[in-house]
Amino acid sequence: MPPPPPDPGHVPEPRSPRPSSHPPSESRPSLIDRDLFIAVTSHELRTPVTVIKGFADTLVEHWDALDPAGRRAAVRVIGQRADELARLVDRLLAATTETAGIPANTSFDLLQALREAVDGLRSDLRRRLRVQLPVALPQAYGDPGSLITVLTELVTNATRYSSDAVELFADADGQRVCFQVADRGVGIAPEHVEQAFVRYWQGGAGERRAHAGAGLGLYLVRQIIERQNGQVSLRPRENRGTVAEVRLPRADVVIGTVDQTAEEADSVDGDSRT
Repeated sequence: MPPPPPDPGHVPEPRSPRPSSHPPSESRPSLIDRDLFIAVTSHELRTPVTVIKGFADTLVEHWDALDPAGRRAAVRVIGQRADELARLVDRLLAATTETAGIPANTSFDLLQALREAVDGLRSDLRRRLRVQLPVALPQAYGDPGSLITVLTELVTNATRYSSDAVELFADADGQRVCFQVADRGVGIAPEHVEQAFVRYWQGGAGERRAHAGAGLGLYLVRQIIERQNGQVSLRPRENRGTVAEVRLPRADVVIGTVDQTAEEADSVDGDSRT
């Protein structure tokens, strides 16, 4: 017996979609990002691990053949590479954390924080850095504890592409307190100044590509600084090189704004009670 004809006034209920064996399209970018992260991480971590193992094996196998100066030199390299490895692990963890905490922003002396950050740099970076800071600056508003990470990344990036000394400057304007890390290296093309802050982006052609890392350093710097309501930028330096600039809010401007907002709120509350 044939089925009855469909009722013209009846609207059929939509059928549930059949389950698919393929992952949803939304998951594909995350899978690609994960694979890329694994690739660049393994590449960047391999160098210090290889060096540490090589020098440790040399000490074990040739201890008696090495004089005291040779042993100290080997231990020094192991220590430097271990510091680099620890920094890379911290950077990778921070750069891949999706829910980072809000920094404890406060008023602080930027010059003092920069000097402490310079003291915390690896010895090879400190030797390349020329510090030219003013006598005084207005207080900054942000997270002073983050500056060691920021300065390490900026100086590391600058020394990677320059054989000359790297310079550290600082100044201020009516709204911001700033510091700059400047080099005389291969420079950066104007069309690349924003791409450099994209996660995993690895330079352009030529010498920059020869020194390319995982492409996480500047990405991490921007994440840290923007959480403090600051900005970071790159620009070509006159007569060759690159300038990386970090700008943080002035504490007197921020605190003054907060105080004014609080007074206005109190005024509105008072008016509502009259």
